[in-house]
Amino acid sequence: MPDESRASRAAAEIERINAFFPIMPSLGNRWAAARPFEGMTIGVSAHLTTLTGALVRELALGGGEWVVCAASAATTDTAVVHLLRDSGIYVYTAGSREDAHLQVLDHSPRLVADVGADLIGTLITRRPEQAKSLLGAVEVTKSGIDRIRGAGALPFPVVNINDGRLKGAIENRRGVGEGLWHAFQALTGVHLSGRRVGVIGYGPVGQGVAAFARALGANVEVVEVDAVRRIVAHYDGYPTPSLTECLSSVKMVVTCTGHDSVISAEMLRGSREGIVLMNAGHGGKEIDKASIKSAAVSIDQVADHVVRYQLEDGPTVVLLADGHPLNIVRNAGSPEPVLLHFALLGLTLEWIATQRRMEPGEILVPNTIEQRAAELALQALRVSHG
Repeated sequence: MPDESRASRAAAEIERINAFFPIMPSLGNRWAAARPFEGMTIGVSAHLTTLTGALVRELALGGGEWVVCAASAATTDTAVVHLLRDSGIYVYTAGSREDAHLQVLDHSPRLVADVGADLIGTLITRRPEQAKSLLGAVEVTKSGIDRIRGAGALPFPVVNINDGRLKGAIENRRGVGEGLWHAFQALTGVHLSGRRVGVIGYGPVGQGVAAFARALGANVEVVEVDAVRRIVAHYDGYPTPSLTECLSSVKMVVTCTGHDSVISAEMLRGSREGIVLMNAGHGGKEIDKASIKSAAVSIDQVADHVVRYQLEDGPTVVLLADGHPLNIVRNAGSPEPVLLHFALLGLTLEWIATQRRMEPGEILVPNTIEQRAAELALQALRVSHG
């Protein structure tokens, strides 16, 4: 498909989304009038989906030079890449031979927005001399915040969106919870009624995945190592078995932890025949797909994003989206929760850009910014629903 046709496809999809939930155009008008990013370079690491394209295109109306890199090749829509490039935005993809994060840092950004702290981490470890010129950064994921906290003293301010009031309640719980099952059913055609589902991790994402599975008729079990979250799951009405017990009884498993190698081939030896594995957490390492591939005596590509592995001396295992976040790979579910989250991200970048000085370290996203994002979402809902 020609580049122009790809960009047009992405633009048409964004226009359709904006027609039903016009939060991004309202912010674009605001930024076009105020030009809060004038004279700055802003670096963004993100999953390059249609929704990210909708956000970055509006942000660019606020002035400045925008430089974007793909957080993952698995979650990159090439149509969005072409759309952004046609809009004068630098885009570096994860599939290039060069380090896309270093390519962004070559532009010497004053502001940074990140998913998973890959861009922030690259700056701290490989370009520490650039820290002194950074006004601030924004991190939107739990795994990214955990990584930042493990890096020691921060040389610049980082605004934590993940632990605010909106991210967990709306984007994580409703957005991921709904989108994951939309993607699953589109790929497999399986109806969840009466099926046994295991949810690994009971943070906001796991809570949403479990709740939407139960609403669709599934029998849900929750595996959680944290005692507080496990007792919450119990009182939410879910059995809370061990991981081994869960894998031996359920037909579908969803990882929602943000940690690497939660499930490996060895753990799957006693699982049910044909067990289906999928990931709703950040990144693509929660399911140890390397061990599964290594233990397989045969591999069958059933369909796009659906691969069946016959384990040696074990069951058949079906892996969706190669262990990457299924809802993002499929760009599934209602765009509203994600766009609300992106509105919050954009408003936070605007806030940092207009501050005179901020102290280094982690900063929880201010309540005033979350209130503004929620107000804009409510306004968009009124406009779209009458």
